[in-house]
Amino acid sequence: MDALSGLRVLVAGDDPALVEAARSGLASEGALAEVCAAEPAAVAAASAAGAPPDAVIVLDGSEAALRVGLDPLRLDAGPPVVGVLDVVGPREPFDAVAARRLRALVKLHALRGRYRHLEGVIAAQAVSRRHELQGAQLDGLRRLASAAGYRDDNTREHTQRVGHLAALLARGGGLGDRMVWLVREAAPLHDLGKIAIPDSILLKPGRLSDEEFEVVKTHALLGARVLAGGESELLEVAERIVRHHHERWDGNGYPDGLAGEAIPAVARIAAVADVFDVLVHERPYKDSWSVEDAAAEIRKEAGTQFDPDVVQAFEDLGPAAWEMEVQPA
Repeated sequence: MDALSGLRVLVAGDDPALVEAARSGLASEGALAEVCAAEPAAVAAASAAGAPPDAVIVLDGSEAALRVGLDPLRLDAGPPVVGVLDVVGPREPFDAVAARRLRALVKLHALRGRYRHLEGVIAAQAVSRRHELQGAQLDGLRRLASAAGYRDDNTREHTQRVGHLAALLARGGGLGDRMVWLVREAAPLHDLGKIAIPDSILLKPGRLSDEEFEVVKTHALLGARVLAGGESELLEVAERIVRHHHERWDGNGYPDGLAGEAIPAVARIAAVADVFDVLVHERPYKDSWSVEDAAAEIRKEAGTQFDPDVVQAFEDLGPAAWEMEVQPA
């Protein structure tokens, strides 16, 4: 049986005698051999004239240049461009051995093409799966944030306002788009642990006793435990915010007594957003402050409670942005 039976092969070259000899040798092994000049435009025209070729044999050693020339024509993903010396030695006839070599190169090219296709399919499926998981994860985290928000605000608006303001502060602090998005989605979870705090303490009007305040302080660790061990970047950022948003720049915060830049940057950002929003909204234990008074308090605590750089980002937002944060999310 002819080794090249059924294969369409283009013979590209400029020497008529060599081209005819190669065409004849290919045909003797069963190939449907046609000739064309060794130029990209000629190969493209010959490829379009009939059934797509299975291979292009180049006779004058210009196969590398021809591949480059074919790339803009989008024939780079088409048939293999093979130098004649890849299948037959100098002054050797194109015989059954050469035909089998050419058939093997065509098969190898096809296998590589299928491999690239499968890689693309797998990559697309991985991206799709990642998006699905991220969507499900976001939905779950948003539901948790809403549940936490209802515990001491009677609405979910506090959590969303904190997320929005924290994202603005992250942007003002020079964080990139990805981290700004992570902060926006993770900051609303800052008080997740309050779900476990009894209403008799959390909703108590007036001042808490020392013992009651110690109970409230546990919400940072309780919330962090819920999120611990997450394998996504979003969960990791959320855990850092939940655990450390009550740390203080001077080291007198909780639960770990971290100070300065030892406090995760995302938690330092969430701390300012959280305190500002609490100050300007009424709570069972306090009246609302004016935006100006709340901003003055944030300013006063720069370098003690808050990271001075985050406070500067807050200042840069200005009164118009602060007023917007008082509106419902």
